[in-house]
Amino acid sequence: MAGWRERYARFEDYLSGTLIVVGLGLIFYGVVMRYVINNPQAWVEEISKYLVVWGTLTGAAVALREGHHIQVDILYDRVPPLVKRIFNIFSNLLGILFCALFIVFGSNLLNMYIQLDQRSTDVGIPLWIVYLVLPISGLMLAFRFVEKLAANLKGEVK
Repeated sequence: MAGWRERYARFEDYLSGTLIVVGLGLIFYGVVMRYVINNPQAWVEEISKYLVVWGTLTGAAVALREGHHIQVDILYDRVPPLVKRIFNIFSNLLGILFCALFIVFGSNLLNMYIQLDQRSTDVGIPLWIVYLVLPISGLMLAFRFVEKLAANLKGEVK
């Protein structure tokens, strides 16, 4: 089981990292084409935005896994371990609820774009492909919240 989790963690890392790096590379390409070569490429801005947003949303699960989300722990650091455990369980349940709503509303938006067959302005790709990231990233984030909740319920601090 640990091997599967490690492979999935690497998948998360490579997916989010690759999307952000390629998106930022396209932004650099767009700047060079616009200001150095004086030949702006309209498609670059659109595709780079999509890639950076996809990388950021899929990277939220990586940040949660590594404990890099924003935390306000002025109170948390001053309470006994049992209260910390209760806080952790509550916050993970709240995170799971958020993910469930994110998945549901993201799926509704995705279905609307599938039905409308609306396409992006410059490139003309179907917008449902762009919005597919909402349920996918919601599932990825929910998996990490469930993992943290299970660890807290077992008494492991994660």
